[in-house]
Amino acid sequence: MPGPIFCSGERVELRTTEREDVDFIQRARTDPAIRTSLGFVRPYNHEQTEEFFENTISADNGDSNFLVCVDGEPVGEVNLFRVERDHGEIAYWLDSDWRGEGYATEAVSLLLRYAFGTRGLHRVFARIGGFNDGSRGLVERLGFQREGRLRDHTFWRGEYHDTFVYGLLREEWNGGFESHE
Repeated sequence: MPGPIFCSGERVELRTTEREDVDFIQRARTDPAIRTSLGFVRPYNHEQTEEFFENTISADNGDSNFLVCVDGEPVGEVNLFRVERDHGEIAYWLDSDWRGEGYATEAVSLLLRYAFGTRGLHRVFARIGGFNDGSRGLVERLGFQREGRLRDHTFWRGEYHDTFVYGLLREEWNGGFESHE
């Protein structure tokens, strides 16, 4: 069961990730529709996922990891990590059944509100595989600019693909969705 609501938008809530959510995370890290887009190439058993939870999600390392929930049901995850001074990286995913309805855009927008407004970051960036048109479209809709290309950086479905680096400065961000923090 997801933890308490950290912030909410019109249709999604960002909730804290709890130990009880390890099974949900494990399923995502094993699901080919999700894991390949995130660059996970090996299977994660329950013990490995618990170790990931301990070392990454529950660690006091400056990262912020949230479950994306719709009507209290977890449907994905958004993460702010590798935070250094005034910048950090974001990552996100939704279960396949929940894509295409704008939930990811709203969830990432809430994450950006947190990164820029609450954390006071100046810049966030995302690395996205060249094969992931949906994810590239999402960040572009939110105002991210393509800043670079890592050639043949990601191996996906038997081929190497470029990875694109997208960045967004606080002053470029349009504020996104309304939040109920």
